[in-house]
Amino acid sequence: MRQSLRQAHCGFSLIELMVVVVIAGILAAVAYPMYTSFLQRSRRADAMAVLTAVVQAQERYRTNLSSYASDLVALNVNTSAITNSYAVSIAGIGNPPSLTSGYVVSAAVNSSGPQKNDTTCATMGVQLDGAVLTYLATDANNVDTRSTCWAR
Repeated sequence: MRQSLRQAHCGFSLIELMVVVVIAGILAAVAYPMYTSFLQRSRRADAMAVLTAVVQAQERYRTNLSSYASDLVALNVNTSAITNSYAVSIAGIGNPPSLTSGYVVSAAVNSSGPQKNDTTCATMGVQLDGAVLTYLATDANNVDTRSTCWAR
């Protein structure tokens, strides 16, 4: 019996392996920024939900007292969903600031949190002045980004 001089091909060649590595690298280069963008948008949505909950809690608080609450403890609002990403604060409006006719509740990105790279919506908030409710948002340079951050 005559044996073939040519051996059977086993495994992958270096070229084939490098093609697979390059394709995986290209896919990762496209997918990772999209993934981080998705995470930023989901954290923004969490912040919007907390801000909305604060607005509702402020209205409940105001029905029983003559002014709005000055802190989140009095409102009994759960902010644990965004504690690592945002710092939530309440301030009065006017000069000097007063909580009798309105307030501003804001969520600012924590500089050391997972949302720190979100420069588009660095601060989001809601302002109630009398009966006028205004959505607020600024980027890292204090430029108004309401239309981007509070898109409807």
